[in-house]
Amino acid sequence: MLLVIDNQSAFIKKFKRQFLSEQDFDYVFFDHNQPITLSAKTEIKGIILSGGKGNPYEPLNLTSNFVALMNFDVPVLGFCLGHEIIAVNYRGRIKKLAEYNGKKETITVIKPEDPIFKGLNKTEISLLKRHAFYVAELPAEFENLATSETCTYEIIKHKEKPIYGFQSHPEVSGADGMLMVKNFLKICNII
Repeated sequence: MLLVIDNQSAFIKKFKRQFLSEQDFDYVFFDHNQPITLSAKTEIKGIILSGGKGNPYEPLNLTSNFVALMNFDVPVLGFCLGHEIIAVNYRGRIKKLAEYNGKKETITVIKPEDPIFKGLNKTEISLLKRHAFYVAELPAEFENLATSETCTYEIIKHKEKPIYGFQSHPEVSGADGMLMVKNFLKICNII
């Protein structure tokens, strides 16, 4: 089962309607400030941390994101705010951009051999972005997989675990974005 933490993202709701609802696997949504209440028999195979308003320090109560990161040893994929939450959870740092970024941006993949990019067959992709903060300091346990004009750490991955963060929103960025989301679900053995 896929566990999705919704941090008040309109994009994750669209992803749920247009992709998840059409799939043959089970998923469960929890709101960012809702306790994660699951049966002991529930087998979580992967976690998605959605985007949302604010940043990992304010104003939302993002406890369920950190609880999920601490209590499940499964692959994790963070979009936008989820990406920033992952970085902060592992002692990285975030900073505010000089101005809000709300457009599609060209992302340059610097480690195309990573399984998240399987089948992409190119090193430049265009992904939708909606963010005011960015990862300014990469946690020691992470490596950088992609960069952009706006963000040095555009796509990151834990060096030993399948934990990924995207500063962008691949879930609503067309075929290339969905290919990477599906690759993540394959890494989870969900599809």
